Amino acid sequence: PPLHILLSGAFCKTQLIMGLNFHFPVALLSLISASAVRVDLETSNKKEWPSCPYPYTYLNEDTTQMIGGDKPITCHKMSTGNGNTCPELQQARLISARRYQAANYNDFLERAQNFKLSPVFDKTDKIRGLESYEEMVQYHVQGLMHPDVVKIEDKILLKKLAEDLKIPATEMYYGAHKDDWDIQAFKNTLGVLCLKGIDSFIIKAVHLAWSKGQKIVRNWQKDCEQKATTNAAIDELADFVDKEIMNQLASPADKHLREYVTPGVTMEALFKTGGMSKRPLEAKVQTLWGKVHHIFFVGQDPRGCTSYIGAWQYNRDKTGWDFNGMLGGKEKRDEISELVLNKAFDELVTHSENFATAVGADVMRVDFFIGFNDDNSVDYKLNEAESVSGARYYHERDGLARAWVDGYVNSGRLRMTPQKWNQIYQETEDARAANQLD
Repeated sequence: PPLHILLSGAFCKTQLIMGLNFHFPVALLSLISASAVRVDLETSNKKEWPSCPYPYTYLNEDTTQMIGGDKPITCHKMSTGNGNTCPELQQARLISARRYQAANYNDFLERAQNFKLSPVFDKTDKIRGLESYEEMVQYHVQGLMHPDVVKIEDKILLKKLAEDLKIPATEMYYGAHKDDWDIQAFKNTLGVLCLKGIDSFIIKAVHLAWSKGQKIVRNWQKDCEQKATTNAAIDELADFVDKEIMNQLASPADKHLREYVTPGVTMEALFKTGGMSKRPLEAKVQTLWGKVHHIFFVGQDPRGCTSYIGAWQYNRDKTGWDFNGMLGGKEKRDEISELVLNKAFDELVTHSENFATAVGADVMRVDFFIGFNDDNSVDYKLNEAESVSGARYYHERDGLARAWVDGYVNSGRLRMTPQKWNQIYQETEDARAANQLD
C-alpha cells in the first residue's frame, strides 16, 4: 500500500526506507490528506485550455523540424527552409529589431559608462572597436577562464545568489558538492520525497553542460508504494549520481567548468507549465549592459503550442512578435502572449536586469520557466543563467554587437595598441579588396 496509508492510524508511526526510520506525526498526515482533498476540489474546477489554434506539422515522426510556413510559429531556424518561407514576416521582424536598437542605442551606451564589470566579463584588453557579434562571443567564452566564474556556473551557488537577489527559483530538494557528498543523506532525501508526496523532480550535475548528468524522474510515488520497488529505485538514482555526476568532469571544450567548478549535484522540483504543455515553456531573457535587450520563448505553452527560437519574441519595449504576428500590427495578440505581457513581463525584466548587474556581466542570458494557472495568473521561476547564448540572433546580432563594442569604446575602456590598429588597418584594406574597391 502507499506510504500515507502505511503511516495512518497511529499518533506517530515509523516507516522503514533503505534502513532509515522516518517518524511522522498524525498532524503531518492530516496535512497530506487535506492537501489531497484540496487537489480533488481544484481538479473539478480545473481550467480547460483550448488546443493550439495554430496548425503546424513536422517533417516526419523522427524529427523536431517543422514544415516551414508563413506564420511565426512555423517560420524559424527549426523549420524547413530555416526561416526562408516567410520573407514578409522576416522583413517585419528585422524592422522591429532595428527600430528598437536605434531607439535604445544611446541608453545602452550610457549604462555601459558606469557599469561595474566583473573580471570574468571584462574585455578591455581585447577590444579593438570593430568586432562582430561572433567575435565578442568568443571573447566572452575566453573570459570564463577565471576563478570567479564558479559564482554563476555552479548551480548550487546560483540558487543562493537568486535567494539573495529575491529572484523566485525552482525549489532545490538536495544539493551537494563532491567534497561533502553523502550518498546516505541523498537516499534519505529521496525517502522524504516519498513521504511528502513529491511525484516528479529533476537531478542535475552542477558542473556539466549540454544536459549531461541530468535525469528527469516522473511517477516517483508509484515507486514509493512498495518497500522493494522503493529501495531499488533509490539505489538506482544514488548509483547514477555517484557514477555519472560525482565522478565525471566537464568536457575539454568546457574548460572553465572543468577547471573551476567542483563536481556536484542538485535535485530540484520539476517545473510544469500547466495545461497541455509537455515541455516547460521558458522565457530566455538576453541582457546587454545590465538592460534587457530582448526575450525569446522556447518550449510548449498550456495549449500545447510549440515555440522554437525565433517563433515568439519581445523587445524590452514590448514590441516584437508572437504566434499570431507582429505586436502592434493588424493581427490580434495571441491569448497566451497577452497573459505573459500583462502578468509576468515587467517582473522578468526587473529580475533579469538585477541579476546581470549583480554579477557584473556586460552580456548575460537569464532563463525562466513560465507557468499558467487556472485563474489566468502567471508564475515564473529562475531555471538557469547562461553566460554564453547559443542563439544565432539573426535579426539582432549586428545591433547587439555595435552597442556591446561601443559600450567599451565610448566609456573609455578601450585601450588602443599598435597591434590593434594594424588589425583595423588590414581588415579595412581586405574588405575593400574583397569588394573590388580602389
